[in-house]
Order: sequence, then structure tokens, then C-alpha cells
Amino acid sequence: MLSLPNQLTDLIQFDAGSGAVSSRESKRLELKEDFNPADLSEYTKVLASFANASGGVIVFGVSNHPRMIVGATRMADEADWVNRLRDDFEPEIPIAIREYQLGALTLYAVGVEPSPNKPVICKKSRSKQITDKKGVKKDVPVIHEGAIYHRYTGQTRTISFTDLQTMLADRDARYLRKMMETLQVIQKVGLENAGIVDMSAQKSRIYMSKETAKGLTLIDKGQLVQEQGSPAYVVMGNVDLEQVVHAPLDEADKNLPSEVAKMLLPLVKRTYSGLTGISPSQVTQLLKHQGIDGDNYHCVLERKFRRKFVTRAGIDAITNFIQKEPTEALRAFGSRLANAKFALQNAVVPPIEMPMVVPPDPTHAMEILEAASPEVVKH
Repeated sequence: MLSLPNQLTDLIQFDAGSGAVSSRESKRLELKEDFNPADLSEYTKVLASFANASGGVIVFGVSNHPRMIVGATRMADEADWVNRLRDDFEPEIPIAIREYQLGALTLYAVGVEPSPNKPVICKKSRSKQITDKKGVKKDVPVIHEGAIYHRYTGQTRTISFTDLQTMLADRDARYLRKMMETLQVIQKVGLENAGIVDMSAQKSRIYMSKETAKGLTLIDKGQLVQEQGSPAYVVMGNVDLEQVVHAPLDEADKNLPSEVAKMLLPLVKRTYSGLTGISPSQVTQLLKHQGIDGDNYHCVLERKFRRKFVTRAGIDAITNFIQKEPTEALRAFGSRLANAKFALQNAVVPPIEMPMVVPPDPTHAMEILEAASPEVVKH
């Protein structure tokens, strides 16, 4: 699922003093002045278009003319978003919602990733009532059953024939790739040792023939059940991840260390005021410090071409490490000088306690003088 950034500046560019927004609506960004419950299907239409393209975010709280940060007054609950998306579109579109506070102003962001099951299709027609310039009320269509919405530069509209053709060709290629991967796995382990994993359910199940189940070794605990007349094992145990055959990475997970360094640069500058950059080798140092370098989940080593890819999960892990443990993170990748400067900037200097000066007692002073030189005191 999409993880929205902690800082609003990572979504839109604006002047902190005036609130003027320099970002423009694009293929991945839509700006709205405020959330209107009556326009919920308008918003879900935009999210569906993002899901059918390369993903994107709607930011609520930015006026149009002029483009300024004005804040949003309200926002629907996540359950309302999820229910409307399920009612309007198929397959399901996972979303992420985040609130941002700028002084007294509140902004909201709702984002989606590209759908892995394109195309996302509208399954219900909806309209809304508007009043024209003459004061006449009329219904205006918002979404149409059977429509496929796609995101183009700064606008959402029904997908073109060329883009739909490309989308369907990509989908068929993905299916073919998965089939070939499955056949390769079967060839590797042997047909007599292969089973089927149902990944569509929240708790995955492995289905196999009785003969295959006889030689099953990954079951720690299990029971034989009847699934619609066919025997199946419900498996509870641990799988050795070293033996898992991984599918090819999504394009969004193919991030070279040099690309990750550019992504992390704004965070590094905000966290460590003395640093002006982070190198690819320092990204690797952060991965190694967390024990995730080359673990095939956060970081994947492509040995054939001698390349290293940092996945989205890996980028999130590094980001969270720097945000939650900035001192420890800097020790992992920073120089001695950078660590010393950061420690000095964040050092807590205890207050200096000055000794209390007690004024002398005049009577006691006279007693001392008399004892020292009685003659001097008399004169």
C-alpha cells in the first residue's frame, strides 16, 4: 500500500511565508480547495484514473485562483472512502490518507498506487445535481458504468483506445510471465513435489494431491480437511525464505542506490543541517547497519548484471531509521566530523552554577580585628 510522506513539501512545493503554491496539477497530482461530500464520486473517479496510470495523490486545502494554501475544513472517514470505491469500481483500490498541519491550517492527502490488476473499471453510474446560471436544477453525469478512467497531464478522462490497448497488452504479458515463472518453479522442484498456493485469501492455503502431501516436509502442524469434496492440507508452519523463488521486481522497486540517494536528500538536509548530500555507498551502509542489505525484500542483489535494487520497503526502512533514530543513523553512514557536528548541535549544556557570595558580618569583622591587633582598634 502507498505510504504518504511525513512532510507536505514532499508532495507539493509552496512558499512557507505567503502560502503560494508553485506546484501544478499533473499526471500524479490533483489539487482541491476543500472536501465536499457531494463530490465524493468525483474524487473516486480521479483515484481510479491514478490507479489505471502511474498512481497519484489528491491534496485538499489548496485554492485554484490564485493557487494558495488555504486549508480544508473537513474530510471523510477512511471507511467512507473505501466503501464508495468498492461501490463504484472493481477491482478494489487500496488508498492511503494523511493529515498535514501548517500552523492553524489543516490539509489532507489521499493517494493510491498503480493498480496491479488493471484496468480498474467503473461498475455504477452516478450523477449529481447542479444549478445553472439561470437557476435551473439539473442532473449531471459524474461516472458511467463500464467506463475506464485514465490520468493524463492535469486531467482525468475516459481512456483512449491506444492507452487501453497498451494496458491490456501489458496485462497479458504479466499473466504470461507469471505462468512461465510457475512452470519454471514446477520444473525446478518437480511436478510430483509441486502444489498450489491460493494468495487471494487473507490466510493463504496450499493445495496438493494426496501423493504429493505424503512427502510434504514443511508442515510443523497440520490437518487434512475437505474442500468442496477434494482433500486439502491446512498448513501451519515456517517456510525457509532462502528457498523461496522470487518473482521479478515491480518497476517501482527497481531503485538503484544512486536513485535512492536523491530521494533521501531532502530528508537528510532537514535532519542534519550540516550535511549537503548522501552518496550511494552511504545508502548501502545504512542498509548493512539495519541488516537488510541483500535480504531479497528490502534490497535485492541481481548477481547476473551485478546490480543492487532498493525496494520501496527498503526506502521506507531507511527513512524511518533516520527519522526515529537520527543519531544512530548518522553513525552508520556519516563521517566523524559530521557526527561530531551533529552531537555538538544537539548537546544539552547544563547551566553554570555560580558560588553564592555572602556579605561579611560587620560585628564578626570587628572581633577579628580586635583579636589580631588590639592597639590598632583602640586608636
